[in-house]
Amino acid sequence: MRRLLFGALALLGACGGESPDPVSRVDSSAASAAGAPWFVDATEASGVRFVHDAGLSEEKHLPETMGAGGVLFDADEDGDLDIYLLQGGPMRLGGDAPGTFVEPSGVLPVNRLFLNDGHARFVDATERSGAAAHTGYAMGATVGDVDGDGHLDVYVTNLGADVLLLGDGRGSFRDATAESGLGDQRWTSAAMLFDAEGDGDLDLYVTGYVEVDLRRPLWCGERKPGWRSACHPDAYPALQDRLWINDGRGHFHDATQTHGVAQSFGKGLGIVPVDVEADGDLDLYIANDSTENFLWLNRGDGTFEDGTLLAGVGVDGRGMTEAGMGLASADVDEDGDFDLFVTNFDDESNTLYRNDGTGLFEDVTLLVGLEAPSRMPVGFGTVFEDFDLDGDLDLAVTNGHIIDNIHLYNDGKTHAQRSQLFENDGSGRFRELRAEAGALGATPFVGRGLYSGDLDGDGDADLVLTQCGGAARVLMNVRGDAERSLLIAGAPPHARVELVGKSGKRALRASGPQPSYFGACGEDILTTLGGDELVEIRVRPAGREMLRVPVDPPVKAGRIDLRVSDGRWTAQVTRR
Repeated sequence: MRRLLFGALALLGACGGESPDPVSRVDSSAASAAGAPWFVDATEASGVRFVHDAGLSEEKHLPETMGAGGVLFDADEDGDLDIYLLQGGPMRLGGDAPGTFVEPSGVLPVNRLFLNDGHARFVDATERSGAAAHTGYAMGATVGDVDGDGHLDVYVTNLGADVLLLGDGRGSFRDATAESGLGDQRWTSAAMLFDAEGDGDLDLYVTGYVEVDLRRPLWCGERKPGWRSACHPDAYPALQDRLWINDGRGHFHDATQTHGVAQSFGKGLGIVPVDVEADGDLDLYIANDSTENFLWLNRGDGTFEDGTLLAGVGVDGRGMTEAGMGLASADVDEDGDFDLFVTNFDDESNTLYRNDGTGLFEDVTLLVGLEAPSRMPVGFGTVFEDFDLDGDLDLAVTNGHIIDNIHLYNDGKTHAQRSQLFENDGSGRFRELRAEAGALGATPFVGRGLYSGDLDGDGDADLVLTQCGGAARVLMNVRGDAERSLLIAGAPPHARVELVGKSGKRALRASGPQPSYFGACGEDILTTLGGDELVEIRVRPAGREMLRVPVDPPVKAGRIDLRVSDGRWTAQVTRR
């Protein structure tokens, strides 16, 4: 019966003066108590009012099940994280040929930009955001400075024409799609800006999903009133991913055929750039929907080779393909290399692949306690963060089924599902926290995106959760202790960052933005060395040598801004 259904798809606050938080925070002793919540819902107080319109219809079109995405980034360059949320709207029915889409007439909902005052209070600035108020049926987005002008830009994937939005640093954007050379009219899903060549500018990888003819939708599910469902992706041919190379000025050319990724027909839903071999360049791991995932190994010049089979990350430990959706990468077991985590469909479990240090991986999901808790939910957005600031990386996952009438087929399954929080014990083993998850796990959501970052400037990782056809939620962290927090800002995107303590203790982190599902988390690093003092930050940007940046005087907590002037990197420390 499952084959008749749908299987699966997938900067920071300034350290300013005292100001009321948007939530009534618990005191540190209460937050530390066993069973006390780590997250509280601050959506109403935050001012973020956003409801995703999935364009639900009786035809149960496949795109209706996918969104919504979003990004956390500093759109107006005032030192805090703003929120850009992607909208759907009426379904874009097909044009004259399969795989083409036509925008409906009339007033359409737009993507929305919310600007932060630094304390997690947001103002809807969509009306003055220019082209960011886009009306495409959006899927996902990625953020970065594509033209080298110092301002962050956004690339949005759509059911139909994608769009490149160039930012001016003041919260306004213009559509530069045509002039950039980026023109994709297909159904694209995930996107990632990253430095493929190690030349200091951001290239672009975009996953194609499947080719659908929305004029003649397939019927899946039983032919009884109310039982029709969206179809499995196996019913549709895959679309090719595309790699776009940047000339450094924001002009791109399609390098899919020449740079080793031509065989990329995978129905992709997630992309994470990560140096899996520790050789100094960025590789790409792609989560594919019910087909083998891809690992594209960078040869060092921006061309890639397929390393999936040897690395062991195309299928799970049983040799089975899974329905990859969300992605995260981090050193979860503190052994000095980056591991990979993929969220999947129900009855599959999510999958954690542990790196042996050479770019070879083992499926350790069962071993580390993540298999059983993820068998029933349908996982989407996911992030690794040190939520409790104890020195290791915890895990959050948001869940939600694809089939809105799944209860008709299985009375033990629901459309809306509870999100999950897992605490790391320091060795890369996880324990699910239910009561402690607080607002993250208290209410079932039709979860899709889950994005982390410090929204209120207190030094810990908060969350923004998006739903398919539902309201976005702002979830504030009340567990982290700012007295232990190290916030590292200014590292190049997706750099390898090693923190060195006075005692010799080390912690490996990656600068953002991490992808989660269909979006981007905040780019800065939030962590701690416990009671140790930070004396040095070692940064290795893509394609470049390791930079050793001394932290003087050493600090146990505070904000550290990495800056470069005349080729020399320095660390500017702001004590809390």
